[in-house]
Amino acid sequence: MSNQSQPKLPGHEYITADEDAIGSQMVNELEAQVSRMYKDKKMLRQIHTKMHGCVKAEFIIEPELPHHLKVGIFNETKHYHAWVRFSNANTQPQHDKKKDVRGVAIKLMNIPGEKILNDEHLQKTQDFLLMSSETFFSRNVKEFSKLLKAATAKNKLKLLLYALNPLHLPILKRFGKTKVPCSNPLNIPYWSTQPYQFGNTSTAVKYFLKPSAENKIVIENTTDYDYLRINLAQTLNDHAARFDFYIQFQTDADTMPIEDPTVPWASQYIKLATLRIPPQAFDSKKQMEFGDNLSFNSWHSLPEHRPLGNFNRIRKRVYETKAKFRHDTNNLHLHEPLDSDDFLPPVKHPVPVTIDIPVPTENVLKNTAEVIVNCDKETAFQFISSSDELT
Repeated sequence: MSNQSQPKLPGHEYITADEDAIGSQMVNELEAQVSRMYKDKKMLRQIHTKMHGCVKAEFIIEPELPHHLKVGIFNETKHYHAWVRFSNANTQPQHDKKKDVRGVAIKLMNIPGEKILNDEHLQKTQDFLLMSSETFFSRNVKEFSKLLKAATAKNKLKLLLYALNPLHLPILKRFGKTKVPCSNPLNIPYWSTQPYQFGNTSTAVKYFLKPSAENKIVIENTTDYDYLRINLAQTLNDHAARFDFYIQFQTDADTMPIEDPTVPWASQYIKLATLRIPPQAFDSKKQMEFGDNLSFNSWHSLPEHRPLGNFNRIRKRVYETKAKFRHDTNNLHLHEPLDSDDFLPPVKHPVPVTIDIPVPTENVLKNTAEVIVNCDKETAFQFISSSDELT
């Protein structure tokens, strides 16, 4: 164990002796919970269960980055195709109006180079996982495991007893603050919350995804159970959406810890890429099923972007085991998606609607008049979308 009285080293991890045992216990508790929840039916994800949409996008690396930022996938100016999944974090799907942790998972494709995961080291994907809170609510996995044990217990009284314990009040308060309202997944920022290596082992960063101020966001509905999917679909029907992808360097290992994600980092954000989501229709049954079956893991990664910290180390074990368990239970093949030249939807060009009007040759009017027709929206829409005469 490290001498905690000494200054911490940049990019350095501090692993506790009981971490492996905690990880095994968490896997068992999570598998027991979903086995009860989804007995005799399709098993869903443990967290980020409710998906709003899984959309196609491109991840565009910034041109002319300084040499020290040309690391891993950012080594050269390229456009990567990507799948982007938007979701709510709660294990039990609920009404979108309820505050929740909102998530975005990005899977870049056609990424050359050997990856970290042993069984998937030849896969050509790179995943980024982000959430709608800059910080996490638990200081470490040992603290988190106590809450998880109560939350996944078959006896709901255990969660109540946990919540009534005054010693647990700080973590419950922090947990409450991570939940946010949302009207459209495209108009809120997302953070990685957890740190990642950036090139060499002494350099660590966090990720930040900020929506562009130029996005044209449609908020048509805030009452339906799935209104986030509706507003996402309505926006992408006609408009592209952009996010700026930033990194934030660990500039002080003591005030910006690797192992405690409740502490926000204070360094500046540096833009490395743009995530562009083109107009598209994504809510077909086939694509929604694809998004639900897709697996994301922060360890689908090049070594240059290796996940850091105790939560990321536990993620490796939990996500890998749980994805296999879910796919085996559902009799699905666990695989990474492949890229293609025609991956992105074709560019939509608006087709002008015209109505031919004959030019009068006799009795030409010398005066003009304005006529206002009072009709419902559907009649007006049908009229402007066709060449029929208005009754």
